[in-house]
Amino acid sequence: MSVTTELTDPELLDRMAGGDREALAIIFRRHHATVYRFSRQMLGSIEAAEDVTQDVFVALAKGASRFDPAVASLTTYLYGIARNLVLQRYKRSRALIEVNIDSAAGQDEAPFAIASDPAETIARAQASRELRQAILRLPVHYREVVVLCELNGLSYDDAAAIIRCPVGTVRSRLSRARQMLVERCKALLERGQRTESSGQGTEGRGKRWLIPTKNNC
Repeated sequence: MSVTTELTDPELLDRMAGGDREALAIIFRRHHATVYRFSRQMLGSIEAAEDVTQDVFVALAKGASRFDPAVASLTTYLYGIARNLVLQRYKRSRALIEVNIDSAAGQDEAPFAIASDPAETIARAQASRELRQAILRLPVHYREVVVLCELNGLSYDDAAAIIRCPVGTVRSRLSRARQMLVERCKALLERGQRTESSGQGTEGRGKRWLIPTKNNC
């Protein structure tokens, strides 16, 4: 019997536990973008994010019966699996992950205010890339709260459930992470101001270093 897309996640997981591959395909279509986005924001690599996303759903298929809808939503559960896999990769590498600037500023990049000046648009795009690099350079326990709460809009309670720590820990880590990013953004602004000063009277006149209108520092 064909699986309907109107089934809830727990109903689909019940079917998955019975070996229904179509149920797994529906779950994948519903949730793979969320898992991929989190993984890419944490790792800064398209290839690594694709690997983690695949591994998350393989793990789900093997352990569908372990999911308890009374404890958390499937989205939260998948975030938890993805986080564990991300941390495993991070611990194996123990090195700063190289970031592809173009891919880091891809489909999930913050939108900008409309600007008529091409130089202003370029400045905004550069500021966004720099901000995303700054997030990737945060220690992983600070990075994950920024990614979960700031970039993906999760509540403190959901983030705490994913990280498996008290809500107060999420709050304190997020506060410290914001401070670290503010310091980084200030450095960017100062550098932009120096660039503007050096270009006064030439092509640099009127250029501004602009931070994105969303995900502000």
